[in-house]
Amino acid sequence: MGTVANPNGVPSDALFYALQDSLSVFNQAPANARGTSFYQSPPSNTVTDSQGGYTVTATAPSGYNNKQIVVTVNYLANATFAEILGFRNIAIVATATAEAGTNAKTYAIFAYGGFGTGNSINAQMSGVGQVDNGQNGADACDLTSAGLTISNAKFHIPTGSGGSMNINGRLVINQGSDNQNLQQFWAGAPDFGTGQDPKPDYLLPDVSTLPNVSPSSRWKVNNLGSGASSTGTGAFAGITVTNTMAGTHDLYVYLPGRYTSSVIIPWNGSGDAQDGIYIFLNGIYYFSGGVNLQITGTHVSNTSTGQPHYVNGVGATDLPAASNGVDGVEFIFDGSSAFSAATSASTTGLGSVFFVSPSFVPTGSTHIAFYIAATNTAGTAWTNQNFDASGSAAPRFQVWGTMFDASAGGGSVYLRAVQLGPQNLDPTDSDSSGQYVINGEFIGFVMTLDMGNVQGNTAGSPPACNGGVPDWTGHRGTPGLLAQFNVNFAPAPGVNSYLVK
Repeated sequence: MGTVANPNGVPSDALFYALQDSLSVFNQAPANARGTSFYQSPPSNTVTDSQGGYTVTATAPSGYNNKQIVVTVNYLANATFAEILGFRNIAIVATATAEAGTNAKTYAIFAYGGFGTGNSINAQMSGVGQVDNGQNGADACDLTSAGLTISNAKFHIPTGSGGSMNINGRLVINQGSDNQNLQQFWAGAPDFGTGQDPKPDYLLPDVSTLPNVSPSSRWKVNNLGSGASSTGTGAFAGITVTNTMAGTHDLYVYLPGRYTSSVIIPWNGSGDAQDGIYIFLNGIYYFSGGVNLQITGTHVSNTSTGQPHYVNGVGATDLPAASNGVDGVEFIFDGSSAFSAATSASTTGLGSVFFVSPSFVPTGSTHIAFYIAATNTAGTAWTNQNFDASGSAAPRFQVWGTMFDASAGGGSVYLRAVQLGPQNLDPTDSDSSGQYVINGEFIGFVMTLDMGNVQGNTAGSPPACNGGVPDWTGHRGTPGLLAQFNVNFAPAPGVNSYLVK
């Protein structure tokens, strides 16, 4: 319905083409021509046309954000065999919904700030870091466009800093600014690109019906022993949590909704234990007006144990979906609200953060774990800057999904590596090491990438290619892992077409 030239679209044309395309399947045509008054502002944005025994009803615009077209086809068919049961005719009904807005490309990292933005990607070179387009280096001699890494403006990686950043996959830089320590497959960075990609149109979920929630409404389980479980009641009915760590720990469980005050983990004002386990039930969490989510240690996840969890080597949640069907967590930050994560309050200096995004949301876009709203004005809206792994390779910070900043300059985002490569291609619950911080897409107007200075990280060497086949053995190094595009967590722009009979 919408185009670059006319983002609001032409609903009357959408109605005509919806009828025309649907009726053409049955070799029929609409009774009313395009542009006639029949399609101009009809009641409830709905028109109906019957041709050749087929009745087609189209509604446009429709749905959240007025970006959908809904088409219903009715046909009265002869019952044949069913006449024995007393049925002479059977009504066949099919409904399809299409939503405007698709992204032709997918990204590992994308800074969409355009020319004049300055350093749209600024790298802090305290160590060695790596980004991967999801091919695990296998495309070193035959680049693909899967999981592009793009800077619409300057990619700033200065010399003399003692570090380097490696991009496994296709790399596009639209302006130069000290790129000497930027490498592609551990070789020199490519020439500058031309043209710029637009900001993806991933949609914010409808938050208007979210209930207000206070951090104090959480469920606390005191002194849960190793291997012990506890089952909730009331708002937490049907939820069972388990302590899989050694020793006794307190567990804290949070509900999705619109938070009225900041969630601080651990919550010193409530006397939280420094070695507690924090669990977020699946659903949408909305923060605005300076209400923040601040993590400074301990173990946090949307799993029943508060620990990383995998199914067939992919991050997964074992908690049930929310009442509205959301089967992961999506954190939304609006106004001056922000997310931050650190290990500063951890008694061991370790801790873990592990979140899995939803593959279903009733409105909005799927596979997004963190959504920075278009109206966010926080100086730094998202950061794991202080999640420190410089003294240990044990901390875990993994987001299985996309971090999308729609603020277009309202703030910035800061991604720090905390895991050491090479990537572990088959993580398990007992071994969660070797994973990228972001497994999906990392997208913002401007961003900072910090190599993390992960203990023991080193650079690799360029792979040798013979006949187009890369020799990747021994060339991967041990970099700090930043972001990897993962097809399982590629966002869908909105509700795609579906069919109901």
